[in-house]
Amino acid sequence: MKHRNQTADLLKGIAVLLMIQVHIIELFATQGISSGEIGKILLFLGGPPVAPLFMVLFGYFIASSKKTSQQLIARGAKIILLGMLLNLALNLNLIISVNKGILQVDLFPYIFGVDILQFAGLSIIFIAIIKKAIDKSLIFVIGSIILSAFLGHFLIKYIPSDLFLKYISAFFYGSCWWSYFPLFPWLAYPLAGIAFYQLKQQINLTFLFEKKIKLLIGILFIVFLAFTIKYAVHHSAELQLYYHHGLIFVLWVILFLSFYSYFINEINRKTGKFILIKYVKWLGKNVTIIYILQWILIGNTATEIYKTVSSPYQLLLYFLGVILIASVVCYLALFVKERFVKKF
Repeated sequence: MKHRNQTADLLKGIAVLLMIQVHIIELFATQGISSGEIGKILLFLGGPPVAPLFMVLFGYFIASSKKTSQQLIARGAKIILLGMLLNLALNLNLIISVNKGILQVDLFPYIFGVDILQFAGLSIIFIAIIKKAIDKSLIFVIGSIILSAFLGHFLIKYIPSDLFLKYISAFFYGSCWWSYFPLFPWLAYPLAGIAFYQLKQQINLTFLFEKKIKLLIGILFIVFLAFTIKYAVHHSAELQLYYHHGLIFVLWVILFLSFYSYFINEINRKTGKFILIKYVKWLGKNVTIIYILQWILIGNTATEIYKTVSSPYQLLLYFLGVILIASVVCYLALFVKERFVKKF
């Protein structure tokens, strides 16, 4: 059995929990809650430690897998298809309501919305195309990170007038509101994961876990947050600004995730065998299934209660309910797969 990276699973598991809460805040909570101070903090927690983290880990494991360009392109196409199918599944209630005449909504932005799976698939394909250059030069990867961040901020000024081109361009840059994770600037994060993998191969990083170095890194992290946290919360809470940010925020996120991942690794080393931590790592191990399930639950429920929940306690109950249902369904699906599917 292939040995799993326990820290990566813990990082992804925490990100799953933060992702679920931010989806509930975005889609269920009233404007008064989501725009308040606590709401902004919750949106921040569902920002840098979630999607960028997923993408950095995504890039790291792409680099470590040593798959060929052809294998990467095939995988990317499958992920894009999965993302498009998920768009239909999470908006099924909305589609039915529109077809029945209950709601008057243009369905195309929901069906062709560019979410993280579409981006992940497209980024793999793009990485596969430039794979030879990536494998040869860390400097090229770093330059590509900067270029991706710059293009994301620069191209947003150019919105096609043709409707078909709007839907196409939405996959590459944030020209439309349904472009949540366009290729630029978000490609910077899987590229950062690739850069970190290459750096790790070239430099022995074990010195980072000496006691004095740990203390120094902890102090630096506190100082870094003290001077920049207001900026980061503002960028994360303004969703259009978050989805279509520029180079400065990309660099902030990469630095933040470097500190954050370091300390989550320490938490895993000291508490990795606790039952709660094991459960969170299980969520991380099964992140794709949980991601799909939570979106189906939240997306279809949002059609009925979109931005109408004003009680924090009710939001908490929704949060716990989604986690419980998604966990149980995921466990049962894995159980059936293990017991029955493998026999055939």
